[in-house]
Amino acid sequence: MNQVRLPKVSVAVIGLVVASVFHATPVLGAILTRQEFSGDFTLVDATSPFLTNSLPEKSEYSGFVVYSESGTLSDWELSVNNLDLNLKRVPTNGGNLTPDVDFELDSGSNWSLVVDFGIAFDAPRYTLKRTSSSEITLTGEVGRAGTYIYQDSAANITLSSSYTSVPEPTSLLGLLFGVGAIAVSKKAGKTKSEA
Repeated sequence: MNQVRLPKVSVAVIGLVVASVFHATPVLGAILTRQEFSGDFTLVDATSPFLTNSLPEKSEYSGFVVYSESGTLSDWELSVNNLDLNLKRVPTNGGNLTPDVDFELDSGSNWSLVVDFGIAFDAPRYTLKRTSSSEITLTGEVGRAGTYIYQDSAANITLSSSYTSVPEPTSLLGLLFGVGAIAVSKKAGKTKSEA
């Protein structure tokens, strides 16, 4: 009788392990939204004559953000041509600087991405804001040199893959392991009962 109950007990234990894996990874099936954007920035303000004279009036830009419903940022990229600004999730700057990245989601369409390199005086800080369904603003702060603002009120924004369910890889591995273990225990149970 013990030989018949043993497989059932092991199946129940494996089931509990698999359930705990799912419970420990609440991002299973997380809904991600990817927003791509591009357009032409126009300089609307600069706090010092130095910046006014040195910055271009207009510049083309492009990039994307990927985030979850909770406002957690998964991936991002920003390029601004005439400013030679190429920022990515893993920056490839000469000094190997790792910026402090902050992302805030106010609604489904309004968000703010802040990339701060955090070094005194000359450290740049960039704030990219989507303030409406078609408007994006880029604010650059360059230490003592001051602040400048670029704005595009006719931004091209697309949702390339909105609300896509993305399973957590560790949960899938746990599920596969659990199913495989259940199958093995059932096969072992049949072998014991036949013997």
